[in-house]
Amino acid sequence: MKKIAVFCALALGVLTAGAQAESVLIKGGKVHTLADKGTLESADVLIIDGKVEQVAPTLNISADRVIDASGKVVTPGVIAPISELGLVEISAASGTNDHAVTGESIGSAFNPLPAYNPKSTLISFNRAGGVTSAVVFPAISTWDKAAVEAQRVFAGRGFAIKLNGEFDSVEAKDVAQKAYLGETGAQLAGGSRANAFAKVESALSQAREYRDNRAAIRKGDWRELDYSLADLEALQPVINGTEPLLITVNRASDILVAIELAQAFNVKLVVLGAAEGWMVADQLARAQVPVVIDAIDNLPISFSSLGARFDNAALLTKAGVKVAISGPGYASTHNVYLSRQSAGNAVAHGLPYEEALKSISSNVADIFNLDGGTLEKGATADVVVWSGDPLEVTSYPEQVLIGGEPQSLVTRSTRLRDRHLKPGKGSGFGYRH
Repeated sequence: MKKIAVFCALALGVLTAGAQAESVLIKGGKVHTLADKGTLESADVLIIDGKVEQVAPTLNISADRVIDASGKVVTPGVIAPISELGLVEISAASGTNDHAVTGESIGSAFNPLPAYNPKSTLISFNRAGGVTSAVVFPAISTWDKAAVEAQRVFAGRGFAIKLNGEFDSVEAKDVAQKAYLGETGAQLAGGSRANAFAKVESALSQAREYRDNRAAIRKGDWRELDYSLADLEALQPVINGTEPLLITVNRASDILVAIELAQAFNVKLVVLGAAEGWMVADQLARAQVPVVIDAIDNLPISFSSLGARFDNAALLTKAGVKVAISGPGYASTHNVYLSRQSAGNAVAHGLPYEEALKSISSNVADIFNLDGGTLEKGATADVVVWSGDPLEVTSYPEQVLIGGEPQSLVTRSTRLRDRHLKPGKGSGFGYRH
């Protein structure tokens, strides 16, 4: 009898927990699952407790919240593959910038996470544009005299966030290490591409040496190394193959050098920039190296991007390269949501439509090992209901859900707009929260 009583209690607990689970039903939209089910012209999406439970043409089921998506388009949330969200507010105001470090001692060990501000106005602004997650990286400016004098080519470690504006919104830490080769690397390393390569190669070599002789090095029974123990520790996940190395490079020959370097140390390489990636698409595909590109980069703004062209994403994808599309280079943080419009431009120049959607969602999740990016059973319910085609300029998000939770689409910009359009509601400090 006791066993029966315990079993009944457990069963009742399970049923109670299931009954209390928050449920959302999105009905009747055109659903791009970006998974095995492909695109469903009219379907329902059931979300339970922050996860996608079911996607089907018709679900006759009740839910705590029902969203009518008839005539709308439903996709996974946009994921930004490169940004400085939460680290930058106004680029021209140094007091609001925590994306970079000056001085000589910090390199690969630099961790910008303690400076992250989930209440940044740029987070709500981009969330209202359909962005639900983002990868955040530090950066080095070639205008930083101290960084150039120190010849520092490692920017530091990146992390991933959900754009819900909560203090616990960090999704993953240490998702990748960022470094520079090519033209920018040369500017940071004394004016030579070769010197930038030598510095990255030396750092990886000494990180491997440190891994194999950690005890002796920590005791001081080893030769003096060129990098701090903190920098060498930060590179351990890279040389162990558990954390990607994101290398900024554009010229085709520089991309090949980055591939050779990664293969020599057996590290997971991600190429950022790749303006001339189409020239070496086959080599990138064979090496299984994904790229993060600005799909509207088609101008020869430097000698490293003389071969930039609009169909870069299409040619790379056709060759079998996994492509992620970032926001435009001039606004890759403040307006990172524009990545969807960049993806639309890529479609206009030959990129298949579904691949374009993947380039701003599931591909990013795959590259950086993040949740989200698909609408299938068990997936994190980061979902956007669009007014129309999400790759069209005139379309906009009508509903944004992060982890199954509906998000506010109010931003500082909309509050300022309403303050002037509706004076009676916007007097005094009405534009504030």
